[in-house]
Amino acid sequence: MKILQLTAHYQPNVGGVETHLNDLVSILTKKDNDVFVLTYKPLTAKISAKISEKNDKLEVLRIPWVTGFFYKFIRTPLLEFLYLVPGLFLVTPAVLLIKRPEVIHSHGLVAGFVAVFWGKIFKVRVIATTHSIYHFPEKGLYHNFAKWIFSNSDAILTLSKQSKREIMELGVEEKKITVFTYWIDLKKFQITNSKLQQKKNFGWEDKFIVLYVGRLVVEKGVLQLLEAVKIWDKQSLAKGNFGRNIHLVVCGVGPLEEKVRESVDSGLNVMYLGNVEQEELPRIYNAADVTIVPSIHEEGFGRVILESLACGTPVIGSNRGAIPEAMDETVGKLIKVTPQNIRKEVENFYKNPDELKKLSKNARKFAEKNYSDKNIKMITSSYID
Repeated sequence: MKILQLTAHYQPNVGGVETHLNDLVSILTKKDNDVFVLTYKPLTAKISAKISEKNDKLEVLRIPWVTGFFYKFIRTPLLEFLYLVPGLFLVTPAVLLIKRPEVIHSHGLVAGFVAVFWGKIFKVRVIATTHSIYHFPEKGLYHNFAKWIFSNSDAILTLSKQSKREIMELGVEEKKITVFTYWIDLKKFQITNSKLQQKKNFGWEDKFIVLYVGRLVVEKGVLQLLEAVKIWDKQSLAKGNFGRNIHLVVCGVGPLEEKVRESVDSGLNVMYLGNVEQEELPRIYNAADVTIVPSIHEEGFGRVILESLACGTPVIGSNRGAIPEAMDETVGKLIKVTPQNIRKEVENFYKNPDELKKLSKNARKFAEKNYSDKNIKMITSSYID
């Protein structure tokens, strides 16, 4: 089958969606599908990428575009739309004419609009996937725009029941919507050696490691996390015990990078690793005692959770959005994100190593049960009319 993957963001851009798309494309091509990815050059990170790449079953075209505006426009849907639509809109018909795909699989509202518009003209099946929770208004331009996209898509894939509900509230029929689940490479993300040995590899053997992996943006709860570090550092000075060897390790890039660097420079127990390659992440997860996902917005699903659990590392997760659908309290803790609550749960894990070991033992089994590549069947079945 010839499949066009249409998305504003793709690797080497950094993020859970980008990693998912890479996994999706990898499996589709292994199953003898011809895949064409139309996207932009990286918009959210200063990373170089080839405009065009091609191998046996995969071709990628990255449209050169003005960078530096994504995070400025992300909170204003209209500006984000005007920024991201033109390039995809202008190039898509040429791709459809030349490549003649049987399916357009769009990711996000911008790509969804472009896919539906040109899909109708070229009579190509359109699959719309959402990776976020949007909080559509009950009426108005944004409401009508989203309703038009989903109503005119042939099938809709969402990452959570909450996302499915908000699309149905637009007036879209339920039978069109399928809730699917991310998967990860369980051979790549697995438990390796002892945790102590992994810690020694990084020089962390005397440290209790709290790990954050993700974009450094306000919505991800980064500021609350840094405030929590200040609290446990103060407690260390006051009591001489708790907090003494607890360190936050931060992996990622984004607008709040300077805030993270300031925390490091001020002497707080923070280590900043910057943008970490996917190949390096399993080693880091294995060396961590607990991973934290402190989102304060409605997280679409939280791929970091899957990766961490597969490596046997429990998770402290926000109770917002679809995160409670991605994990339960047999493998970690769900919290309302505040600096005080983060401190409380870190302290709980720090003081109760037996409980941490129990959750760690459950984590890998949970990942194997819920996040294998069998989950791709929910996507590929939507490609067939």
